[in-house]
Amino acid sequence: MNPERPDDRTILTSSDPEFISELSEYLDVLASPIRLHILSFIGTKPRTVRQISHEIATSYENTKKHLTKLLSLGIIRKEIGVSDEPVNQGQPVFYYMLVPDGLNHAAHNLTIFSSVAGKSNPDLSKQAIAAQNGLHNIFPSGPGLIVMNGSEQGRTIELTGTMYRVGRIEEGWDGIAPEPAVLLNDEYRSVSRVSRPHVWLKKQAGFWTLADGNSKGGTYVNGKPITHDFVVLKEGDRIELSPGTLGVNLTFHSGKKDLNHNL
Repeated sequence: MNPERPDDRTILTSSDPEFISELSEYLDVLASPIRLHILSFIGTKPRTVRQISHEIATSYENTKKHLTKLLSLGIIRKEIGVSDEPVNQGQPVFYYMLVPDGLNHAAHNLTIFSSVAGKSNPDLSKQAIAAQNGLHNIFPSGPGLIVMNGSEQGRTIELTGTMYRVGRIEEGWDGIAPEPAVLLNDEYRSVSRVSRPHVWLKKQAGFWTLADGNSKGGTYVNGKPITHDFVVLKEGDRIELSPGTLGVNLTFHSGKKDLNHNL
């Protein structure tokens, strides 16, 4: 605090009106079922405003307002592309898509905001609960992975077995193996082929674990390299197979849980 200006606060607290107002606006954006529907819809592939408008059954103008609010949170981004719709085939359009790891950052922010302001403000607590429950409905209902980059961004991979080999699809592989495979698009060229998997996923003692399969590009969990020794995965862990534009980023989710214990 500036001693010459005692009202010049440099740290906002949970009782600060400006902080409460900004937090309420943040929670309001994420608590909207329509905006959550948009996040789920564009999670599978980039979409235009017109496509999103048709999906959520509202006007073009209202759709743009929803997208503007989501853009303000940094959860989505827009990029210029070429339309593949019959109405304006080949014309330049804006495509809206999820920011890699954007949903995880939003969920993390909700946890922080809830602990800071939720207990002292019942209204904010209710908003936070609604936002957390809605956001987590986009995630896998059980253990699974979400692809966070490239052409398969937003793809959800549910883990219903006990062991998986993970790698790129390859021509000529007959798929015969003792365990199922998680197959990735050939666009992720730095990821090893599935016949000699990039990584192994294995459920052990109730936990999902991950081990590198002696891949050339390497495997990282939360930025740290792992080896052929299995490591335990935790909710929200970020997995990189061959870091870089030709690798794949995955987020691990352990499944639905009690979202209110932090509030």
